[in-house]
Amino acid sequence: MGRLALILITLWLLRVLLLPAAVQRSLSPGIQFGLDLLTFLLVVPAVYYAWKLFTVARGRLLWKIRRRLIIAHILIAAIPLALVVVILYVSGLLFYYQLSYYLIEKQIGIHTAQIQAFNLSLNAVLQQAVSSATPDPGMLKQVMDRDARYLLGMYRNASIVLRIKDPASGRFVAYGVGNVALNGAEYQIPPWISENGWSGLIYEDLQPSIYALPGNENKRTGQLYLRSLIVGDFRPEIPYSLELSVPLNGEMLASLQSALGQNLLLADHQPSTGLNVMLQDTGVLKENILYATYDLAGDQESVGRPLWSMPLYPYYWSTGETGRPADTMLFIELSTTRLIQNVLGSDSNVSRTILGALELVVAFFLAVELLSLIAGILLTKSITNAVYNLDRGTEFIRRGDFSQRIVVKSDDQLGALAKSFNQMTEYIQTLVKERVQKERLERELEIAKEVQEQLFPKQAPKLKHMELTGLCLPARIVSGDYYDFLKFDNRFMGLALGDICGKGISAALLMANLQATLRSNVFARGTDAQHSDISGDGGVAGVVKVLNQQIYNFTSANKFASFFYAVYDDLQSTFTYCNAGHNPPLYFTDSGFRRLSTGGTVVGIFPDAEFEQETIQIMSGDILVAYTDGIIESVNEYGEEFGEQRLIDLVRGKSDMPAEKLQKAIVDEVLGWAFEEERDDDMTLIVARFH
Repeated sequence: MGRLALILITLWLLRVLLLPAAVQRSLSPGIQFGLDLLTFLLVVPAVYYAWKLFTVARGRLLWKIRRRLIIAHILIAAIPLALVVVILYVSGLLFYYQLSYYLIEKQIGIHTAQIQAFNLSLNAVLQQAVSSATPDPGMLKQVMDRDARYLLGMYRNASIVLRIKDPASGRFVAYGVGNVALNGAEYQIPPWISENGWSGLIYEDLQPSIYALPGNENKRTGQLYLRSLIVGDFRPEIPYSLELSVPLNGEMLASLQSALGQNLLLADHQPSTGLNVMLQDTGVLKENILYATYDLAGDQESVGRPLWSMPLYPYYWSTGETGRPADTMLFIELSTTRLIQNVLGSDSNVSRTILGALELVVAFFLAVELLSLIAGILLTKSITNAVYNLDRGTEFIRRGDFSQRIVVKSDDQLGALAKSFNQMTEYIQTLVKERVQKERLERELEIAKEVQEQLFPKQAPKLKHMELTGLCLPARIVSGDYYDFLKFDNRFMGLALGDICGKGISAALLMANLQATLRSNVFARGTDAQHSDISGDGGVAGVVKVLNQQIYNFTSANKFASFFYAVYDDLQSTFTYCNAGHNPPLYFTDSGFRRLSTGGTVVGIFPDAEFEQETIQIMSGDILVAYTDGIIESVNEYGEEFGEQRLIDLVRGKSDMPAEKLQKAIVDEVLGWAFEEERDDDMTLIVARFH
C-alpha cells in the first residue's frame, strides 16, 4: 500500500506541475478519463491510512482503563446531554423566531386596523359634511385638515389624500394633508382596487415621489406603508376616494420595538451574502440602513449581535401582487435576554412564583449534575486505582517478586479482587518454594538414580553354555525392583531377582540393602569355590534363609520383598533355584514349559521361615524368563492386564530368537499394550538361553 500511495502521489504531482488546466482540457476524452481515474484512486490509500491512523490512535487512547471509562462516560452521559441541549437550543431559536414574527405581524395588524378605523371615521365625517349641499372642495379640505390632527398626533408622518371628481369641470382633483407632496402631480389609484376599497401593508412603487419624507429626498424612503383606501361617491355623479397612509419608518419601528422588546432595523438594500438566517456582522448593513431602533455606532452592547432577516410580504401597489420586495428588508436582533425579559417580565404573583420554581429546578439540576460529576470522578478513580494496583502487582510477579501485596481499601468486588490477588501471590510464593524443594529432591533423586544404575549389572557375564541378559525399567526415577548377576568363576553363575514392597526412595534403599546383604552372604560362602557352599544341598536355600533373617532384623515390620535366587552350573548344566514368594519364572523346554515356584514365603516378614530349593537339568535350547509383576500387570485402555498367558505365547512364538532380541520383543510388546505413559509398577526382566 505504501508503494501504491507513493506512485499515485508522484503521478498526481506530475500531472499538476507539468500539465496546466488549459492543456488538460485540450486532451482527448480517454486521456482525461485516465487522469481523473488517477485522482480517484488516491482515495484508496487515503482511506487505508486514515483507518490505520484511527486504529493506532484508538489503541493508544483506549489502552488505559481510566481513559476508556472517561470516554464511556462522555458517550453515555455528556454527548446525549449535549444533544439534548442542542435540540432545546434549536427548538428555542425556532420558537423565538416564530414568536417574534407573530408579534410583529400582530402589531402591524393592530396599526393597520387603527388606520382603517380612522379612515372610516373620516369618511363618515366627510359624508355628513356634504349630505345636504353640493360638495365644496375647500370645505372638504377644511374638514380633512381639522380631523387629520388626531391622526398626525399619533402618526406624525402619516398622509391623507382625497381624490374627488369636480362637478363643474368633470375632472378629478386631489387634496393632500400631512406628509404628501402632490405638487400638481396627477394622483392615481391602481386599477386592481375594488369598489370596496383596501387596507394593509403595501410597497409603494406607483407614485413614490409624492410620499418622500422631509430630509430624506435622496434616499429611497417611504417605500413600505400601512395604507387604507376607501372608494365611494357623494352622489352618483361625484365619485371619490379617501386614502390614509402611514410609512413604516423609525417611528413605526419604535412602536413595534416597544411591543416586541427587541431592536429592529429596516434596510433598503439586501446584503451581498443573501438571506442568511444569522448575520454576524452588522457592518455589512450600515451603509444601507434606513431606520434602526438603536444607535449602530454608539450602542456597543448591540453592535455585532446576530441579526435575523424577517420578510414582511407586502402588496405591490402598482400590481396588487403580494410578495417580498426585492430590496427592502426588516431585520430583528437576536437577543435571548431581552426576549425573556419582555416575555417573562410580568409583575404578577403567578409569573414570579413560576419563575422562582423554575430557578429552583435549574439550581437543583445543576447541583445534581455537579454531584454526579464528582461521584463519577471518584468512582472512576477507585476503579482505575484498583486496576493500576493490579497491573503494578502483576508487573512485580512478572519480575519474580512474589512478596508484593495490594493494599485493600474497599469492601466491594474490587476489594475482593485485590484480596484474591494477594491470596494468589501467596499461593504462587508457596508453590515457588515447593517447586524449589521439588527441584532439589529431583536433583537428589537423579543422583540416587545414577547411584542405583551403578548397582545393576552393566553387562551380563558370558558363559560357555548360557546366553544371559537383563533389564529394569523404573516406574519412577528410582526403582524398587532388583536383579543381579553374580559370577563366581567360569563354572558357577548366580542369578537374583527381587521386587521390593512399595515404590520410590524407600523401596530403592531397601533394594540397595538387599543387594549388599545378598552379595556379602553369597561371596562369603563361595570364596573357596566349593560346590556344596554355592549350589550344593541347602546352599541356595541357605542364602535365602540368611537373607530373610537380616532383612527382618534391620527393616520395619511392613517392609518385605519377593525374591528369586538361582545358581547355574555351566559344567554339569544344572540350575538350582529358590523362589521366595516371587512371580514364578517361566522355564521353556522342547516339550513345554513349567513355573519355577519351589521355595517359600517372601523375605522380611517371618524370621524363622524355612525355604526349599530345586535343581533342574538343563538341556540345549531351553529358555528361562524371570520377571516382576510390572510385566504381566500392565493394563491397556480397557483396563485389561497383559497377563502371564500372553507372555507365554509371545516367548513360544519367538523361541528361536537370541536372548537379547527376545527380551526386546517382550518389552516392546508390553509397552505397546500399556495405555498410560506413567506406569504403576517397575518392570524387570531376565532372559537366559541355554546352548
